[in-house]
Amino acid sequence: MNNDIYVRAHTVRVDAKPSGSNKNEKSEPKWSDYALVFDCESRITADQTLTFGFWRFCELRNGEYAALEEGIFHDEELKAKEIGILRKFVRSRKADTTEDGYNRIRLYSRSKFIHEVLGIAIQARAFIVCFNCGFDLSRIAVDWENARNGGWSLILSQWRNPKTGELKANKFLPRIVIKALNSKTAIIHSTRAPMSEPREENDKVKLWPAARFLDVRTLLWALRNRSYSLKTGCREFEIPGKLDHKPSGCVNLEEIKYCRQDVRSTVGLLNVVKQEFDLHPIAPGPDRMFSPASV
Repeated sequence: MNNDIYVRAHTVRVDAKPSGSNKNEKSEPKWSDYALVFDCESRITADQTLTFGFWRFCELRNGEYAALEEGIFHDEELKAKEIGILRKFVRSRKADTTEDGYNRIRLYSRSKFIHEVLGIAIQARAFIVCFNCGFDLSRIAVDWENARNGGWSLILSQWRNPKTGELKANKFLPRIVIKALNSKTAIIHSTRAPMSEPREENDKVKLWPAARFLDVRTLLWALRNRSYSLKTGCREFEIPGKLDHKPSGCVNLEEIKYCRQDVRSTVGLLNVVKQEFDLHPIAPGPDRMFSPASV
């Protein structure tokens, strides 16, 4: 009679620190004091270009992430009518934030979101949180190149050369490098671009800190050895989940409510998964969990 043999193994890391890491990573807390949680909606055409997205900037309070700010960002190429729908929404509703948080929903263009929200979050060493980070991070990119590690190098900002008219990557803003390992995990890090031009030839230039990316989908898989969607994850942990809506690729009230609820659900799921993660005596942070073997 043939019997199956099951072997449990663990990995030991022997390679050097990945590109984008810095000497302060060993001393940083397991859980960041802040988290930027966002989700994107897109057209339903083959290119799936960004239409708009919601974001919440959260602070860790009493063991849970609480929203201090809430906002919408949108693609610069949206039609005036579509932007008008977003403006009407933010004027007619209050932000879902703490009592001492900002009570109005902000409305930013994609580029303003990159520079004033994502950029500040990276400098604050906040977690950049999504459910399925690869999709959402690639929606906010304006271009891409092949990365040295075989993945994708996402360009977040560009400028136009006034002499040639050619678009070039903004070298003073980090890129995001994504290398997918499988359908549930990707290695994600940011480059450490200079924050400004040196004033003199020998001046030392301050570098952007390395961003901390946390994919709630990957963390769930690492903890439970099961592949969850946002819908099934919320059902498993008994928190309010996704709305029953089929994305249309348009900008309308249903799409806006759908995206907003996805971000609300992601924050809720992040908090309950944090409680489970903290039951384990694990030294590395949740952003270093890539599979059940990591746990």
